Amino acid sequence: MQIHNVKGTGVISTRTYVESKHNDRYKSWLKSLPKKSNDIYTKAINSTNWYNIEDAYLSPMEQIAKSFFDGDEKTAALDVGKYSAEYALKGVYKVFLMRASPQTLMKASKRIASIYYNNVKVSIDNVKKKSLIINCTRITTKNKIFDYRTIGWCIKALELTHCKNVIFEDVDTENSEMFAFKLSWD
Repeated sequence: MQIHNVKGTGVISTRTYVESKHNDRYKSWLKSLPKKSNDIYTKAINSTNWYNIEDAYLSPMEQIAKSFFDGDEKTAALDVGKYSAEYALKGVYKVFLMRASPQTLMKASKRIASIYYNNVKVSIDNVKKKSLIINCTRITTKNKIFDYRTIGWCIKALELTHCKNVIFEDVDTENSEMFAFKLSWD
């Protein structure tokens, strides 16, 4: 697998998530992080710098799951992904929400992914009025934290375009370096 990095904006949204949703346990979460992750999160995070995805994203997400979700990585990652979408799309990337249809926003997510991550490919397939399929580079094979964070981000992005009852289902892919999911809504 290729080496992947995450832009500082993604790291900042993770830290802001814990600070705002779990403020009473923020310091203990910081202390629970591996040294390299702790070094990133206890110093100033530059939004334009690239950070190693394992240290800045995956390990902190695993600790979020352990600290606040009884180890449930799926629920934790979905929640952080939703928060991250709201943080980005109501903040620095709010231009993507302006008059965007759900399909247009999901197509724009390809550009947003390239802003947030290096060596990550996203494609949108089978676009219909109330559904589409997203294929994305698999960052790690040890768990699906990145996958679920991405899914959570997409669900919240669709909700911000006024889609109702957004659901996802995994889609099989023949390429082991990719994961795919179908999003549908009312």
